[in-house]
Amino acid sequence: MTNILFIAVLALTAAFCPAPLAAQANTRLEEQSFDYDPDAGKVAPKLQPATVETTYEDAVIVNQPMFGTVIYSKYRWKNWVTRAFLLMLVIVALISIMLAIPKTEETSMLIAYTLSGASFAVSFWIFLCAVLLYQIDAGAWLYVLPASAASAIACYTVLMKIKQADIALDEYKESLKTPGVTPPVSQDPVN
Repeated sequence: MTNILFIAVLALTAAFCPAPLAAQANTRLEEQSFDYDPDAGKVAPKLQPATVETTYEDAVIVNQPMFGTVIYSKYRWKNWVTRAFLLMLVIVALISIMLAIPKTEETSMLIAYTLSGASFAVSFWIFLCAVLLYQIDAGAWLYVLPASAASAIACYTVLMKIKQADIALDEYKESLKTPGVTPPVSQDPVN
């Protein structure tokens, strides 16, 4: 019974499907649903004159013995400054996440320590951006390097807050295990 119903459904769907497009060669433009020109391969296309022009006004040409001639843009320092700025935004986001995590459980402490390590790695990356800017003789390293130092100091400060919260949580857990000592009820283990 289900086989007959399945075959009937297939027959009905085939009846309502759109018919295939007829060949459109030698038909009027109004009847054609896509552009088709049967004479397209018989006529050679006209070549356009070259419009691209290469100038080296904003480039530095370096002849290296290993790689040959290398052309650098004079403005490539802007990419590294932008990268350092975006990395600073990442550090700000990581620090705000670390400060927002409630430090009342060991799993949240583990997450906070992991994010702290990631923020140190990102601040080191900003330092490397400053080093590269110094190597390509761009003056932007003078404000990327202090930004890197400020981000490292901020990451260290947040790490110390996490460590204090971890120590306070451990002391609170130990006070609960000590017999005869009642734990303080209103004390927050984070602060």
